[in-house]
Amino acid sequence: MNSIDEQIRKALTEEDQRLIDEMDDQAGLFDMIGMSFKGKQAWLTYYMYFLGFATFVVGLYCLNQFFATDDLKSSLSWLLAMVACLSIFIVIKVIGWQQLNKLEIMREIKRLEMRIMLADQRREN
Repeated sequence: MNSIDEQIRKALTEEDQRLIDEMDDQAGLFDMIGMSFKGKQAWLTYYMYFLGFATFVVGLYCLNQFFATDDLKSSLSWLLAMVACLSIFIVIKVIGWQQLNKLEIMREIKRLEMRIMLADQRREN
């Protein structure tokens, strides 16, 4: 860090310092997943995990029926159902990754806002 950053940190209150320290820590994958279960859009995360689990269970059922069937037409029907479940599962995972990406971008925007606010406070003093 340079001297300007140190001067800004010394001028902060303890609460501001704690918030900046929290924001400076890079969140890992599991931290980001944990953060997705908090906030205004936590319902979406719960819904996506529930839908993903339900799709996985239905896919396993279709797989079981596929191997249990002797008829070619029925086997192809169960195979088509498995492919549909797999496609839905992939879409759910892509949406989930987009949510995590959005959370990371919002975190970076907040970090930038905090730095701009601190720079403005420094100019006023």
